[in-house]
Amino acid sequence: MFMKNISIFQDKDVSSVKQAAIKMLEKCLVKNKNSKILLLLSGGSAFSLLSLNKKCLNSNVTVGMLDERYSDDPQINNFFQLSLTSFFAIAKKSGCKFIDTKVNEKESIQDLAFRFEKQLRLWKDRNPNGKIIITQGMGSDGHTAGIMPYPENKRLFDKLFETEDKWVVDYDAGKKNSYPLRITTTIPFIKLIDISIMYVVGKEKANVLKKALSENISHNIFPIAVVKEMKSVFLFTDVKIN
Repeated sequence: MFMKNISIFQDKDVSSVKQAAIKMLEKCLVKNKNSKILLLLSGGSAFSLLSLNKKCLNSNVTVGMLDERYSDDPQINNFFQLSLTSFFAIAKKSGCKFIDTKVNEKESIQDLAFRFEKQLRLWKDRNPNGKIIITQGMGSDGHTAGIMPYPENKRLFDKLFETEDKWVVDYDAGKKNSYPLRITTTIPFIKLIDISIMYVVGKEKANVLKKALSENISHNIFPIAVVKEMKSVFLFTDVKIN
């Protein structure tokens, strides 16, 4: 299996996988420290990658989420969870800026999606040569960011996540996820990302990851298949790929 845009680090020891991913994220941030950086973070297991050396962070870095959960309960919100981490405190002290996606009072899901997209586009307009770096996870169903699979309805999937002029979309995932009300970056935006630090561990994810990388899988079946079309992906996993 050879994909020129994907570098794979695999080890059966999850701790080694995580440490390698952290080191690569640090390396990418340091390498681009003199450029404007938009660092977008995935929730879930990818949060464990945030024990970074503070020297990686400075006022050139803007931090936000790759996707968001919409709820009146702030504990469900990804950015709120991020704000409770030691990483957030270090980033704030280091002069980082933030794209805050907490739900404001009386803010609808549509309003939050609009605000999120506006901030992403404003950053890109101001920093046309800036670097977008993300941490990226994958669910056992093949979803990535907040993009859920729709094997039963490709037309709906394409309308939601493949529309070229949309960088952010809001939708109700229904029974597809325990947090159904989602705001997520889309496939066109993900293809703009310069560097992805992708962290996928767990036996329950093995078959999906292998299929998504090795077969001609449509995005609506396994959204994670988009990694084959991204600019540069560093995949860290305990799954034996080859």
